[in-house]
Amino acid sequence: MTGAIRVLAALACLVLAGCRTADLNPNAPRANTGYVDFYTEKNLDLSWEIKRANEKTREMRIVFSEFNPPAANILRLAAPAATNRFSVWFKNVATTGPQLVQVQVTDAMVSPVHVTLKPAGPTSVDIKEYSFRGSAKGYGRATKVVSEEHRVFDIGAVAAGPQNYQPKERMPYFALEAK
Repeated sequence: MTGAIRVLAALACLVLAGCRTADLNPNAPRANTGYVDFYTEKNLDLSWEIKRANEKTREMRIVFSEFNPPAANILRLAAPAATNRFSVWFKNVATTGPQLVQVQVTDAMVSPVHVTLKPAGPTSVDIKEYSFRGSAKGYGRATKVVSEEHRVFDIGAVAAGPQNYQPKERMPYFALEAK
């Protein structure tokens, strides 16, 4: 039984930690490392999920997945120097699906990817609320369904060519203010 508890505890730690490669911002670029800046016009408090295709297998693997939004409008990730294919998606916004984008990454440089959200229309979300109440015969169960309307967005992603490396705060597209 103790072994099963340890396995469950280890799985819980993995789930809580998520799949994350740190949002990077060194003062100078690391050797043999290229960077990709995924950015929006202003800070929209987005919870990013970024996948990158494996060069050999073409399988998409999560390279960043975090529910807590970054402090600014830029998410900077390291990537190998080459043409990389990324999938951009958000955990806290209803979208029509992830957006694929190809990015040319060069050592010691930053490749900006401008990410946009365009309204695609409304969607209805059903939320079930469960409650229990006491009665003369014991406890009764009730389910209430509430429908809410939310906006759905299309994700756009356009990559620009590599630029000289600078910390995020010095990039021309940096914005700290929230929506």
